[in-house]
Amino acid sequence: MKKIKLIWDFNGIESNKTAEHFHVHLMDFLKNHQILKYTSKVELINEFHSINFLIIDKTHVDLIKNALKPNRAFIIQ
Repeated sequence: MKKIKLIWDFNGIESNKTAEHFHVHLMDFLKNHQILKYTSKVELINEFHSINFLIIDKTHVDLIKNALKPNRAFIIQ
């Protein structure tokens, strides 16, 4: 099964706090929709840019894409 990496970008002085807060809601969303297989992490790119990424099976992409509007996506082999 193909894996997809979805990325949300957060910019500004509070970008890391915002990304951490979004991560809490992302985990709630995954739990509520019974998506159990995933990898997710917040990464600090620099002091003004953080990202939150989620790696999931391709079968869940449409649900998450339509509900949570990621900024970018990549196919992971």
